Amino acid sequence: AMNIRLRFVAGKDDISLAIILRSQISTPFSPSHVEAVRPDGKYVGQHFRGGMVARDAGYDKSIMAQELFVDLPATAEQADSFYAFVNSKIGSPYDWTSILDYVLPVDFHISGDAICSAAMELALRASPAPYLHWPVTVPAHLISPRDLLLMLSCIVEIPH
Repeated sequence: AMNIRLRFVAGKDDISLAIILRSQISTPFSPSHVEAVRPDGKYVGQHFRGGMVARDAGYDKSIMAQELFVDLPATAEQADSFYAFVNSKIGSPYDWTSILDYVLPVDFHISGDAICSAAMELALRASPAPYLHWPVTVPAHLISPRDLLLMLSCIVEIPH
């Protein structure tokens, strides 16, 4: 067995604060970003500037208020599916129009693009060995980092 590791972050920049405000309350904090932690230690996630990128740990320390690592016990096949999906998306654009969906009742999502939490939810559902076995009841592009943390708190204990 292996782990799939996710990193949830609360940023203190303007975009992060807007996401946190819209997300409402979560324990231990309301995250504004989520990304994968690869076995090599690189953080891979979708960013408003740059899209899906792999970065070194500490890249965001100047704008990070809090972070939480969540380890999901997984089979080797599930971890392989998750990380293969994450790595295959490096270079893909950020779905910046989905951020507008949080404010206005219109679907601005660009098919094929993703925000950070959508990318991680889709990675957790990636074939051939999905960690999450069923599609969720909300489109991936509308899943916030808080929503994903809530979903995972039904699977593993999240410290409060």
